[in-house]
Amino acid sequence: MKNQSTNDFPEWVIWGVVLVWGANYVVGKWGMAGFDPLSFTVLRFVGASPLLLLLLYALERDIRVELKDCWSLALIGLVGVTIYQTLFMAAVKYATATNASLMLAVSPVFTALFAWMAGQERLGSKGQRGSALSLLGVVFVLLFGTNKLALGWDVLRGDLIALLASCIWGLYPVLAKRMLCKYSALKTITFSSLFGTIFLLVVGLKGVTALSWSSIPYSAWGSVLFSTLLVTVYGLVVWYYAISRIGVNRVMAYMYAVPAVAVIMAAIILREQIHILQIVGAGIIFWGIRLIRKDRISITEH
Repeated sequence: MKNQSTNDFPEWVIWGVVLVWGANYVVGKWGMAGFDPLSFTVLRFVGASPLLLLLLYALERDIRVELKDCWSLALIGLVGVTIYQTLFMAAVKYATATNASLMLAVSPVFTALFAWMAGQERLGSKGQRGSALSLLGVVFVLLFGTNKLALGWDVLRGDLIALLASCIWGLYPVLAKRMLCKYSALKTITFSSLFGTIFLLVVGLKGVTALSWSSIPYSAWGSVLFSTLLVTVYGLVVWYYAISRIGVNRVMAYMYAVPAVAVIMAAIILREQIHILQIVGAGIIFWGIRLIRKDRISITEH
């Protein structure tokens, strides 16, 4: 990949993705007022997948993949779309936007651990310390905040779902690595989304057809459109195009701003309160992630 200046790609476009993805934790809650997590995800990807396919053709003029790779792309779609995206919306529904965003911020830790277990990357002393630190930060976020002293199931359920979603999302790049080495990021995402949509329809179509359409508020439909067009299509295409232009490390640095945007919007729009120890936990999480990013060394050549 060429080492190009950030001037080659407009920074405000990437910040637009950060804003959209951060806002999704708040806007997604409006969607949960009219849909269950699975039905919302079905509708989102039924709309997004054909658009991604059209964009793939428009940008690359090649929508072919080898038949033998369909199994791998289907697995990536099952994990990264069907399972993760449904869990993400469940986390948005049951957890505070603040905690959901902080739990999802831990996904690079799980990626490092899965990559180490898969033999893709070496996890050295800094990576081990970083993983331990980030998980300690998770404990702070889980235990403190509004009503956290009660430690009841209703309080912890959303946080634990968000943590599970973070774990699943951390597995995604490890599963996708071979396909990303063979195909473009957009092609990999498009075909995995198509397979994921098929799985979603298998398990969720009955629930969608049973919805009481007249009772769904306009805000919930707006949330579906926001998630389909801005979060999925605009966000993913711009994100991975930026990676191809200015490099993965430079672009991934913007990811650290997504939870901050989510927390600020949750405080302003949803009036969520933030405990000082949650802020401490967030700082520990990002400190640990920074150590992991410094430590990772690839040991698999392609």
